[in-house]
Amino acid sequence: MRLKSVGRLAAVVSAALLLLGGAATSAQAAAPGPVRYSIDFSNPQERDDNDLPEPYGRIWLQAPWGQQTALWEHPDVDINTPTLPRYPDAAPYEVRYADHPVTEVCAFVGEDDTGINEDDTLAAGCVPVRGPGPYTISGADGSVTVNLYDV
Repeated sequence: MRLKSVGRLAAVVSAALLLLGGAATSAQAAAPGPVRYSIDFSNPQERDDNDLPEPYGRIWLQAPWGQQTALWEHPDVDINTPTLPRYPDAAPYEVRYADHPVTEVCAFVGEDDTGINEDDTLAAGCVPVRGPGPYTISGADGSVTVNLYDV
């Protein structure tokens, strides 16, 4: 009888160690350090002089306990909100230092429509980060894609 209990305990411990090993690998992929990234803003309904979005809001990386590292933010300044289809607009990527593990990328981004139109929502929410790659966060009227090149 005791041998069965010891065998079950060994199986449970073995499974737990396998799970912890996988968690350690995921945590290492998103450990504290420099983050290289770019951001693409998409609003398929945009219909003005240049058909490009005028985004405002905030995009950040988040730790499991809620700590945040901002990647991009801009206030809504109505008619003066700049046109920005991609950030950074002149370089291939931007670099920020995250002093915490990264488990999510979050975006709450609107798009300025002056005049008779209401502002659009490009992104509202968070998605889990599993390492380098593109992460798209959608909103009612478009999306924001955060390209993580190194995290």
